[in-house]
Amino acid sequence: MLDVASGTGEGTCFLVEEFKCHAVGIDISQVMIKRAKEKAQKKNLNIDFKIGDAHYLPFENNSFDVVIAECVVCALNKEMAIAEMIRVLIPGGFIGIHDICWKEDTPNDLKVRLKAIENESLETLVGWKKLFSDNGLENCSVTDKSHLMSVWMESNKKNLGFTGQLRIGMKVFKK
Repeated sequence: MLDVASGTGEGTCFLVEEFKCHAVGIDISQVMIKRAKEKAQKKNLNIDFKIGDAHYLPFENNSFDVVIAECVVCALNKEMAIAEMIRVLIPGGFIGIHDICWKEDTPNDLKVRLKAIENESLETLVGWKKLFSDNGLENCSVTDKSHLMSVWMESNKKNLGFTGQLRIGMKVFKK
């Protein structure tokens, strides 16, 4: 399994622990890779975390049976990153992303503001499916899990605490 833009390795470690699979994590940030390696070492997990660019994956064609990316494709050049994920996937393999998407009726000004604040370019569910299909991935499906957002937001509020929420609010306000 390949975890594209694996960050601190939290998701990769979880999947290796849960499914006893072999995994490689790649991220462009040396800081994130260092933290991911430390996390895997503390958990006694054998995960190969490497520095690399999601737009130019440093792997041969057809290298992985599963490729995942969590909450990151919207911040990348989507077409390039998706083409690379498909390139390194073995025939019959699976790609799974967990990413943010717009509802069909989202106002355009909201899209413009998010792009300015976070430099993210989201898609609708149909848009995500089309991006993967247009790049040659077969049997694409998308699932709306927006009903889970309120639970996730409450959990994050508790984890961040007041200070963390304030820091995020200030960052958004400054931009």
